Amino acid sequence: MTTSLFGYDEKTAARILGVAPRTLRAWRVAGKVSHHRTPGGRVRYTMDQLIEVQRAARLNVTNGHTKPLVAAQG
Repeated sequence: MTTSLFGYDEKTAARILGVAPRTLRAWRVAGKVSHHRTPGGRVRYTMDQLIEVQRAARLNVTNGHTKPLVAAQG
């Protein structure tokens, strides 16, 4: 689990969201997920960015628009 001053690595962020790292990577490449890069060029996600992904998924589930990014739980 890699967490640092710069945020969560892709594997850890995917685990937090309950998706495969490959899925999170595809969302990032498609521009569906905000992220940032460290000075060394590594992809990182802040908790705020992950929360935004979950909010978008809930919004999509409740309003019927497009396929949700993350399955709603509850």
